[in-house]
Amino acid sequence: MKISSHMLTRFSLKSQITWLSTSLIFLTVLFLTASYWFRVADYAEKQIERQMHFAQNVLNQNLSSQEQVLITAASVLAADFGFKQAVATRDNNTINSVLVNHGKRIKADLMMLLDLEGTLITTSALHQFERNVVETSIKKIPLRGVYAQVLSIDNKVFQVIVVPVKAPRTIAYVVIGFEFDENVLQELKELVALELTLLKNDAIIESSFDDKTIVNQLLLDVNQKTDNLLLTSSDYFHEMIDFGGSNEVSVVLSASLIEIHQDFNRLITSILIIAAIVIVIAIGFSRILSRGISTPLNILMNLTKKIGSGSLDVPKLTGRLPPEFKELYQGFSVMGSAIEHREEEIKYQAERDLLTGLYNRHTMLTKIDGYFVDNINVVLVAFNIKAFKVLNDTVGISNGDAILKEIAARLLVYVDKLDMNISQQVAVARLNADEFLLSIPISSPDEIEGFIQLLQLELERPYWLDGIKINLSLHFGIANSIMDGTNAERLMRRSTMAVAAADKEQLFVRYYQQGEDEAYLYKIRLIDEFKSALESENSPLFMNYQPKLNINTGKIDKLEALIRWINSEGQFVNPEMFVGLAEKAGLIVTLTRWVILHVIQQIAQWNQAGYRFQVSINLSAQDIQHEQFVDYLLTTVEKYEVEATQITLELTERDLAENEGLVATRLNHLKTLGFEISVDDYGIGQSSLAKLKSLPVDELKIDKCFILTLDQCAKDQDIVSSTILLGHKLGLRVVAEGVENKESLALLKEFNCDYAQGYYLSKPVTADKLIQWYDDYEPII
Repeated sequence: MKISSHMLTRFSLKSQITWLSTSLIFLTVLFLTASYWFRVADYAEKQIERQMHFAQNVLNQNLSSQEQVLITAASVLAADFGFKQAVATRDNNTINSVLVNHGKRIKADLMMLLDLEGTLITTSALHQFERNVVETSIKKIPLRGVYAQVLSIDNKVFQVIVVPVKAPRTIAYVVIGFEFDENVLQELKELVALELTLLKNDAIIESSFDDKTIVNQLLLDVNQKTDNLLLTSSDYFHEMIDFGGSNEVSVVLSASLIEIHQDFNRLITSILIIAAIVIVIAIGFSRILSRGISTPLNILMNLTKKIGSGSLDVPKLTGRLPPEFKELYQGFSVMGSAIEHREEEIKYQAERDLLTGLYNRHTMLTKIDGYFVDNINVVLVAFNIKAFKVLNDTVGISNGDAILKEIAARLLVYVDKLDMNISQQVAVARLNADEFLLSIPISSPDEIEGFIQLLQLELERPYWLDGIKINLSLHFGIANSIMDGTNAERLMRRSTMAVAAADKEQLFVRYYQQGEDEAYLYKIRLIDEFKSALESENSPLFMNYQPKLNINTGKIDKLEALIRWINSEGQFVNPEMFVGLAEKAGLIVTLTRWVILHVIQQIAQWNQAGYRFQVSINLSAQDIQHEQFVDYLLTTVEKYEVEATQITLELTERDLAENEGLVATRLNHLKTLGFEISVDDYGIGQSSLAKLKSLPVDELKIDKCFILTLDQCAKDQDIVSSTILLGHKLGLRVVAEGVENKESLALLKEFNCDYAQGYYLSKPVTADKLIQWYDDYEPII
């Protein structure tokens, strides 16, 4: 019965899928049936494996039974008194006669007599072997009492038994053997129901196969054995096993696969015929079903392509569709309208700042690039609000947002007040929380000042929040394409750098100055190079050590470890610069670990050389707050067997003030372990001696700004002497750094300062030069 596509469109999609499901179920049944037959084939393989196992057991039992027969026959011969006497007197005629008669009686194929060294005395066999061939073969027989073995002599295989002749001590050995000839193999074949082939060193000696072609193919099939009997092209399955304990003779058991292959081929043929019938049926059903499904699908496909190309206007449905397709078509219509609206929202959000409606950074860069494509010069005016975070915290986030919206509105008013030809080309953006940017076309840098004055007038007017008057302080940064380049990214960066400089220098307007961007990029490159230096095995970083003079004893027993760096250009980089960059770039913890490792390694070397110093290591707030810092420090000290008392940890006043509770806890823990704590650069930070009283501090270092001109400045002398006095009152050791001359050192001694450090004593030097200096040092106090 022919079913038209018009008839199928009357049925629901669910009904049509039912037809398809029915066909799939039928095919699934077929596949399950085929799987069942493959399981049957697997069962056949296991049956062959069991048959092989059974045959091997039968063969071993047969060898064992034959072995017992041989042992009995050999024992009777070895026990014969006349034979013993003949062997003892080496009566060869009598020996040969006994061997021949006894061999005929037991139907043995091989009779031999060996002396105690295993040398052949005489032999009797159905086959005539060369003496040297026999002697070569019997050397493989161990002479140790009654012993059975399969032995190969001149491509003949024998099951032999060795029995000692005793009178009463062993005087010789009798060897009796039966040959495995074609007749014996045929008997074994009937017994195990398998073909048997004897191999010697992978060469065929004898086989029960009648067809020599199969025998010739046998070795190749054994070496290319497949794991799947159904996939092999061979008519036999072969398995090689050991034979009678011989190292050179083995037997191959062969099971016929012909019947299995025939059954399997018949099964495959049946499955293929059934599969062909099912495929024909499936094609017929598919043709019928496709007529009902393809029509609505083609309509929806064309509609999808139209929407995908950007045409979101969905036409009204004219033809008939199944209920589900009709609902889907209407869904496409709704989706088209929703996508169009959403695209507009996404485009707006991608180009604009959501709070103010101004352009965002990405869009602003695109606008600036557009100026340069049209050969238009622009000035970028960036500005931010001074202390906006404080203002935001004071008035609240919602009121802060209201101020930002008001600024955006005033910027748009300012643009409207400009000349029409200029205002149409002005772009305004909000770059981040409180930073805005305007791009204004110019023909000369002289025009910039006029634009800034008008902008100031617009933005400096008071802002009102619920009747409260608020005045904002703004900082402006200026960069223009005429003087500062026509790269959009670079020009924007330079304008924001000018804003940051204006904020730092407390200027209302700040123009970008040549070289600032290069200095910024230099710092970026420096950070990358510094990171590589920390990771390099041959690092350009190195440690210097500056001695500290014990003013009371005149000896040098303390050092300060100072890191140094010579960059890839061979330039010495100021430590304050790269340490500051490391803090900003999040590398300070890695840097401190590098310093700790190298300093502790150096202390260990000095200890071994007989030099004992207490070394100061500078830390930052990030270091002491890092959760793994203490573990790393303790692990490194323990690894290199350095005492904790040999290390002083130096922190600045600023570091002590940051997260004071956690810092105090960590320092207390380290102090209990034996480490000493020092406060560096004291006098220029925010700490007080009262605060130091609550911290586990051992040492106070007076900043060098009070020491450099100590001998010339009375005020510095008052500050230093009082600081030393108060430090001692709190039980602290006091160190003065920056001692440049003898007079300052004398004053420090007068003030009872504990330690002095500075160029007057020694500059920071490498570990090797320090030891040279130390060995030559003579007390200067």
